[in-house]
Amino acid sequence: MIETMLKPMRPVSTLALALALAAGCAAQPRPPAATGPIAAAGGPRTPDAILADAVQATGGAAWSGHKTARVKLTIAFQGMGMGGPAEHFQTDAGKSLTVTTLPGVGPISEGTNGKVFWSQDPVNGLRYLEGAEAEQARIEASWNADLRAHDLYQKIEIGPDAPAGLECLVLTPRAGGPIRNCYDRQTHLQVSQEGVRATAQGDVPFRSVETDWRSVGGVKMAYSSETHAGPIVILTTIDGVAFDQPLDDKMFEPPAPAAK
Repeated sequence: MIETMLKPMRPVSTLALALALAAGCAAQPRPPAATGPIAAAGGPRTPDAILADAVQATGGAAWSGHKTARVKLTIAFQGMGMGGPAEHFQTDAGKSLTVTTLPGVGPISEGTNGKVFWSQDPVNGLRYLEGAEAEQARIEASWNADLRAHDLYQKIEIGPDAPAGLECLVLTPRAGGPIRNCYDRQTHLQVSQEGVRATAQGDVPFRSVETDWRSVGGVKMAYSSETHAGPIVILTTIDGVAFDQPLDDKMFEPPAPAAK
């Protein structure tokens, strides 16, 4: 989440780390679900209408005016005394790289050159992602997942029991479990995302809440998020965004395996 830019471009490596930590814990309570009365006013709209409004709310055509993004973030693991800086690089061609540095842990990276999806951390080493993990990374590397939803998901449905004031969608990827996105009925900005994430240590339920939406370069991004991943709570804050800086394509290639 993390994952995470939080929406529509979500850095993934920090969320992957948090979910891996959660998977390694003995207790894995389900993250708190959204509560409240079911929205009835006006009834449910079509998934395409909800997605179209969400795209427009975050900038619409302004997204096509940018080719690359560089985002600086701060990550904090609530109550664990752990956190540090992160940097996310992304292109409109589906290439991305997120590097997180945690004192006492070391660098954690996750990236894709648009074809190969990989991650590297001090616990699991270098891994080439497959199956549900690769599909998650492909979706999160998308320049705007709402705009490309029909390419990224095999099924998109109206989510039942949407809390008052929200519209929710259940999106099923080609591999892995479905996710549930909820959007504010008035602003059409995303409020939350929840589901189950595949990790090297197993599947972990998560729920992210996104706030503090700000306009940068004609598009809107959630500058703050709070993600519950099993028993772990991750707070992510955007510190700065720069569009259209030159990025070397080599940075998105997987690292060379360590010599044995």
